[in-house]
Amino acid sequence: MHVPSESFGGVSPERRAARSLQSFFTFVAARIVLSQLEGIGRSDLGSYNAAASTTLRRFLLDEPMRDPADWLARLMQENEMLGARILEVRAAYAVEDFEWDNLKRLAIEGLEADNTALLRQHATKHFTVMMDKAGSEERLP
Repeated sequence: MHVPSESFGGVSPERRAARSLQSFFTFVAARIVLSQLEGIGRSDLGSYNAAASTTLRRFLLDEPMRDPADWLARLMQENEMLGARILEVRAAYAVEDFEWDNLKRLAIEGLEADNTALLRQHATKHFTVMMDKAGSEERLP
């Protein structure tokens, strides 16, 4: 299927989706690290660090993550080790933990469910209109 090149500013839909996933993985990694810094986590992954936790929580609230690389660069200016930790977690999550096959399955299932529901609504609406017209035509003298 051809996608017009100007649809996403000259980049492919896959490249656009990859950029969105980079932002998503950065956010997920930041949440994982925040959880670890707050001492919440499985086994020995939790390592309480109130100062780093406060920095990261503030950064997540106050700094928009439009560009994940820029967001991480700004974080690293404030706390280099914290930024590096998120870089590592982000890469590890994307390579080792994210369920790529599940993503594809869930996306397709979601599209199919939405399509079915929307088509059903559309058909019901038109069927009702047709039935109303047929009913009003029967009442004509």
